[in-house]
Amino acid sequence: MELSNIEIIYLATAAYIVGFSKTSVGGLGIIVVLLMAEAFPGKESVGILLPMLVVGDLIAVIVYKKNCDWQIIARIFPLTVIGVVIGYFIIDLIPEKLFNIALGLVILSMLVLGQIIEGKKIVASNNRYMVIFIGILAGIATMLANAAGPLLAMYFLQLALPKKAFVGTRAWFFLFLNIFKIPFSVNLGLITWDTLTLNFFSLPLIIIGAYIGIKFLVKIDMSIFSILIKIASFVVCLKLIFF
Repeated sequence: MELSNIEIIYLATAAYIVGFSKTSVGGLGIIVVLLMAEAFPGKESVGILLPMLVVGDLIAVIVYKKNCDWQIIARIFPLTVIGVVIGYFIIDLIPEKLFNIALGLVILSMLVLGQIIEGKKIVASNNRYMVIFIGILAGIATMLANAAGPLLAMYFLQLALPKKAFVGTRAWFFLFLNIFKIPFSVNLGLITWDTLTLNFFSLPLIIIGAYIGIKFLVKIDMSIFSILIKIASFVVCLKLIFF
């Protein structure tokens, strides 16, 4: 697959951010969705991005493998699996020319719902119906757009985990989830040998980003970083929907 210079820049930047986001506090994955959507057609961008996310998840799990709350994963993972299956049947119904708009609307919905959960201080872990809602909706969003991050970030943040436990739990969760999505993406034609060659190109940059993310985690102010991510994510939504 031949790429233009600007497509190479987008792909390289996205790969670096994937690594950085997976081993630090996360949230920047939404920016990656925009970069990939700019470089490649909407559905194709989703397929190219998924193996990159798996690599980032693997690195994060290796680094933070002991920092995981397995009860949290056991509670919400089966629900996201249901959402992925629903998303699998939905994604093929969306016309390619409308996919970026759908992408933006999915991301915006995740941001708004995450903000509602945070603003009203809904303790999702203690509300059975809220956990079901978040899990299934996040599964649909991640299958359609690799965009479950904002909603699940708010869910995990409300559990008041220490930084390393937050990153470790999130890493294991998304590793299982993204691996589960692979057969569905292959069946839909989103992952091919051509897209995998681009993933090999991106590997060194994911590793570099992951290393810097590990060093950055201990210094980060979670509240300031969260605000910056929300602003950037909102800009992403506007770009996908209107431009």
